[in-house]
Amino acid sequence: MSTYKTYKKTRITLESEQVLVIRRRGCTRRWCWECGQEVDAVSVAQATGLLRIHPLQLRDCARNEGWHLIETAEGPSLVCVESLLKLSDGPPKA
Repeated sequence: MSTYKTYKKTRITLESEQVLVIRRRGCTRRWCWECGQEVDAVSVAQATGLLRIHPLQLRDCARNEGWHLIETAEGPSLVCVESLLKLSDGPPKA
């Protein structure tokens, strides 16, 4: 009589999602030339907070990740929220 060992195999699959909540009161509507439409835009400070990156990294990351920066006559640049949502899979690896 032969003895057979039985092995039990368990497969565990983990899925995760990132939820990004942007309140409208923190956004402004601006024309994004790269999108070719009016979009929600956030300040650089708000974008760096959402993305959890240092403000000095934003321009390099925007260039590398394809985020759209909107220059304004009133002051600092804004970031196109549409480009963040389309192209971001989470914080950049910069």
